[in-house]
Amino acid sequence: MTNGSVRKWRKVLYEDSQGFEDNFTPTGSFLAAIEKNKGVRVYTRAECLAGAGRVGNEVCCVLVFWSVHQLLLRKLLPPSSLLAAMALALLVLGLHRHLTLGSSLLRGLSTTLLFSIIGFALSPVLSKLTDSISTDTIHSMAAAGLILHLFTRNYGILAPLVSSSTSLNAAVFSAVCLASRFDHHLAAFALLSLAVLLFLPLPQAPPLLSPLLSSCIHWLAAFSCICLTSASVMPPLVLLLTLQVICPLMFHRLQSAKSTIHGPWDEAVLR
Repeated sequence: MTNGSVRKWRKVLYEDSQGFEDNFTPTGSFLAAIEKNKGVRVYTRAECLAGAGRVGNEVCCVLVFWSVHQLLLRKLLPPSSLLAAMALALLVLGLHRHLTLGSSLLRGLSTTLLFSIIGFALSPVLSKLTDSISTDTIHSMAAAGLILHLFTRNYGILAPLVSSSTSLNAAVFSAVCLASRFDHHLAAFALLSLAVLLFLPLPQAPPLLSPLLSSCIHWLAAFSCICLTSASVMPPLVLLLTLQVICPLMFHRLQSAKSTIHGPWDEAVLR
């Protein structure tokens, strides 16, 4: 109060003429500035299930890759059969893109042929690359690389941990480690080709494919994962149900518990 009149406080910095302390803030003004859940995105149930489906699909690809490696290592799967199956899958994807998007089928075949020639020529060197390293160390390095691949994969949500280059390099590093333990260079080439097919074109394929074919690829990956790892300690069906059904439904339900507050105490940002 000055000369019988009440001076009203204004939110102005570095103005001494107001007569208030620098850290003074009226209680009503301070509490009125509180904002709850500012900028919080609430996801629908369909969005939660779709996002979990992308994570489950990538987990299926990793489990299929590891299981095929074990089959090749035990000589239960001929490398020629695996290469023939991958060639057929690439041909189907190439024809689909050619018919729907008008992309050049000949260009895709030439790129695949070039990669095959280079990979086949280098596979004899690869199969003897880690002879001086123990098998347990190789398997530990490969498992760590695949886990890093899963954690850094881009599932559609930007985060500091997401890095497409790191994810791809980790998957290729794991494939090189596992392929180096084979006795025959054709098995090493087949495993590297499988890694390139699973971790490079297939994750990028769903946005370019029809919803029907994209769903078929997803269910085929899940079915292959269940069949190849059915004898494991933890059944993959339980893992997939947890990742793709239970976790997204719990996340959708717990969104109502979000409670964030913003107010005058927040750091100033440039707008």
